[in-house]
Amino acid sequence: MNKDLSHIQPPTHFKYKEGQTILKQSYEFKCDNRIYFSETAHQDLFDHSYRLYVDVLSPIGDFGLGLDFNEVDAIYNDFIKSKVEGQILNETLPNMNTTAENIAMWMWDEFEHHLPENNHMYELQLFETDRHGVSLNRFTMKD
Repeated sequence: MNKDLSHIQPPTHFKYKEGQTILKQSYEFKCDNRIYFSETAHQDLFDHSYRLYVDVLSPIGDFGLGLDFNEVDAIYNDFIKSKVEGQILNETLPNMNTTAENIAMWMWDEFEHHLPENNHMYELQLFETDRHGVSLNRFTMKD
């Protein structure tokens, strides 16, 4: 059943009140990776799946909206995805041991660097299995 909303007019107040919101988004990617446990011990991961959860702290704007979800997607697509999806992480990420901890910190920095002014990372979780992952937040990632 189609309903007609043509009678709806703009509200007299677009913003309910001042404040901030936390935008929540998630991504999945598969890649190959060699993780080192020492200079001589390592594990190779092939076609390994990761799940990324990103929370962005955003002010509520004049129209009652936080940062557009598409802007967060654009940061992931433009600056992160091409370096992780289908890649060998040891070749595309900075020269580091590509552990979940280090990958998460690199992703945090990429998002934080490219977010619009007054928007900041709040939390980031990177899961390497359904049960195992790492979590960063704005308190643990202080410079």
